[in-house]
Amino acid sequence: MRDVNMSPIRSIERAFAVLQAFTVEKPMLTLDELSLHTRLPRSTVYRILCTLEGIGVVKFDQNSSRYKLGLRLFDFMGLLTSAIDVTQEAEEILNNLNKSTSQTVCMAVKDETEIVCVYGKENNFGLKYSSFMGERRPYLYGVLGPILLAFEPEDQIERILNIPIPQSTPYTVTDKDQIRQRLQKIKKEYIFVESDETSIGVTGIGAPIFNAKEEVIAAIGVIGPTAQLMNDELTRIKHLTFEAAEKISMQMGYQGKAFKSLY
Repeated sequence: MRDVNMSPIRSIERAFAVLQAFTVEKPMLTLDELSLHTRLPRSTVYRILCTLEGIGVVKFDQNSSRYKLGLRLFDFMGLLTSAIDVTQEAEEILNNLNKSTSQTVCMAVKDETEIVCVYGKENNFGLKYSSFMGERRPYLYGVLGPILLAFEPEDQIERILNIPIPQSTPYTVTDKDQIRQRLQKIKKEYIFVESDETSIGVTGIGAPIFNAKEEVIAAIGVIGPTAQLMNDELTRIKHLTFEAAEKISMQMGYQGKAFKSLY
């Protein structure tokens, strides 16, 4: 955990203290029990519970007058479990991709209006493209975000397009119609190549990861100097990236035909 030089928000700390009071042995607690466990005033705990109940994080059982954790927490658990599962399944394949390409390899998953890096391994020499575990990026940044966005519903795509697009270099595509066309091409070809749009002199090659429900749950990418990723070498790495994405998808239970379209 990084050292954050900022005072904590007490209300959030207190809310987490309330949530941490619930255990497997005691899945349901009264207001008084929660106040005693957290050592917080009864009125404070009640306000926290009302707030958490309003967003579905806790639920009040009228028959027993006790509180329990709400189903809204499963949304967060699902996101975390998915990220952990795909990272575990992909790690060996991505390590091999890093060795076979001699370039930086990364993977990201989606989270609302951003993407989150869940794997990153740099080349041992040459270009260093750091992407740390847990680092967040806009969808329309780099090679991975557009891949994840391409398979989202239309309303989510439009929602993302309404967020200001960072102009990282003079070559960054910010025109919404051009981006829509790009997303359609990604959805058709299952591969994406981006050069000089995020960093001058840097090229990224990416592909989607599917699960058993044929949903895109992650994107992987190879990133390196544009001068090294041209012509035959670009073709070779596109093939290796596509092949790695297929292997990871199959390990996640995917049985579709997406990867038969290009190679």
